[in-house]
Amino acid sequence: MPRHTRLLVAGILPAVVVAALGGCSSSGDSASPTTRTTAAGSGDASGSTAGGRTADAGKVHGRLDYTGERKGGFDVTSSVACATLNGKLVAVISPDPADDQAPSQPSFSANIGAQTMATLVTPDKHTFVRVGADGVSAAKENGTWTVTLAGTELGSTDAAAAAGVTAHGTLVCTKVSGT
Repeated sequence: MPRHTRLLVAGILPAVVVAALGGCSSSGDSASPTTRTTAAGSGDASGSTAGGRTADAGKVHGRLDYTGERKGGFDVTSSVACATLNGKLVAVISPDPADDQAPSQPSFSANIGAQTMATLVTPDKHTFVRVGADGVSAAKENGTWTVTLAGTELGSTDAAAAAGVTAHGTLVCTKVSGT
């Protein structure tokens, strides 16, 4: 992917996710035991999502690890905002843009669907992105959405970098908006 495309994608993805999360209204919680959405957009659309839940500050809401050009990982202790559409999780961003107390790094955001796009900003401020990212899925169990990264390959936005990273981990949604 050309450098200018990577930079454009890295700048647009957070804005798209923020717009998706900000434009959705909350709905009531459903008793749907399990709903799963994958990068291909498949999944059970039955039931509505949990509405407007936020978690306690400082609580661990998942962990992301990465290997490749950079190696490391971090516990997700900031809020995790998720958006749904027709009972499927379509976007995740951490930290939640509405959480003005959360640090801006590390961060992760993705839209999940037919053309999944994911962005990871490491604690040392290196950005990795991929349009068409594989290995990003979401599942709802007992009213809680969890996003999983399994071998998700992301490219560096640094033109001088030769390689990207492969990410693994989970994020548990602390706030869900949508239908």
